[in-house]
Amino acid sequence: MIFADIIFVIIILITLGGALMTVLSGSIIYALMGLVTTMFGVAGLYIYLNAPFLAMMQILIYVGAISVLITFAIMLIGPLYKKPKEWSYPLKFILAAVVALFSFFVFAKVILKTQWTVLSKPFAISTKDIGRLLFDRLTFPFELISLVIVVAIIGAVMLSLYSRGEK
Repeated sequence: MIFADIIFVIIILITLGGALMTVLSGSIIYALMGLVTTMFGVAGLYIYLNAPFLAMMQILIYVGAISVLITFAIMLIGPLYKKPKEWSYPLKFILAAVVALFSFFVFAKVILKTQWTVLSKPFAISTKDIGRLLFDRLTFPFELISLVIVVAIIGAVMLSLYSRGEK
């Protein structure tokens, strides 16, 4: 096994460990930490795939902004020990596992049945080209993403006020 393969396996283990921590944690704070770990693992996969711009955007947007947004939403909701546990019935866990396994097998079948084409020359685009594309031709989707983040923040605040009874 070469060094790159060892690094790849470590990145995959970090990503899967964070995902398992997110899903199986009983504490929402630990679940958030698992989500952040998973997002860092995905950024590591982007670096491994030689896409440093996507890796930096993953860290900037998801690890930075979205994690902070979720943290604020958790803080605004208030103490979670007063709310009932969602996984109180084993049937819910079994149904979730069945749906997850079904989704996994459907995705695996699609991936294995797809005829993948290999490019004759490598596709190369620089960070400067991506920046020009975002700010010259794709300004509307770029601004739409920021609007979605603002709506998510407002929604988190409204949910927290609603859960406290301060409509």
